[in-house]
Amino acid sequence: MKKATTAAIAAGTLLAAASVPYFYHQNTDLMASHYVFRSPKVGAELEGFRITQVSDLHNREFGRDNCRLLALTEAQLPDLLVITGDLMDSYHPNLELALDAARRLAQIAPCYYVTGNHEHRMSVERQNAFYQALEASGLRVLRNQAVKLGAGEHFRLIGVDCSQGRTQTLQKLMADRPPEELNILLSHKPHYAKHYEQAGVDLVLSGHAHGGQVRLPLLAGLYAPGQGVLPKYTAGMYRLGNTVMCVSRGLGNSSFPLRVENKPELVTVTLRGEGTL
Repeated sequence: MKKATTAAIAAGTLLAAASVPYFYHQNTDLMASHYVFRSPKVGAELEGFRITQVSDLHNREFGRDNCRLLALTEAQLPDLLVITGDLMDSYHPNLELALDAARRLAQIAPCYYVTGNHEHRMSVERQNAFYQALEASGLRVLRNQAVKLGAGEHFRLIGVDCSQGRTQTLQKLMADRPPEELNILLSHKPHYAKHYEQAGVDLVLSGHAHGGQVRLPLLAGLYAPGQGVLPKYTAGMYRLGNTVMCVSRGLGNSSFPLRVENKPELVTVTLRGEGTL
């Protein structure tokens, strides 16, 4: 009996030791995912336009001064960079680290930012100071605002606070849109998907779900905040009527510090007109 117990302990110890490299790489190896969004609203002037999304960094560093993240971002050749919230981590806040990452990202391409739930946990005073510092770093913070972008202002970029995704705020921002104009929404929480569809958004870029944290074969993500167990929206592209939502698995962790089959992800979406290759 004693020999069997010793053997079981030894086997468990070996198994635990062997799993360390696996979990290390699962949580530190960056990967780039690429998606194509097709729409008749994408004209020749936007054909091939590349949007790279940084989401849920949570104060993570990938290499010194985030050199690995910056190199991978630059390699995507983005025309536009977007940060869809939770740049910092409210449980272990390091605003200087978050601002440094933002400043370096903004040097790669024009960069727009919307808030996540972790930013909203700060006091109003700290939030405002943080957003002002982001603007000073070269980003444009979109707080329930819309801007027209592209040569000739060919599409509308809309950003809503993470607390406003299911309110009338989005409806108001979409109210005066020309029907032929492409509109792209930055909103942190994917579980407000039906509200994005009802507002008539063409493309949504979202995060927050952390890929479901643990991804299982056939079942995909195991748990996501706001969606619970076996969440519906965790990663990739989803079509909801005339709305397409792209959900990033994100880069960092917050309250649950481990990813399984769910490596940190940088997302790039390429715009294409219908009928193009």
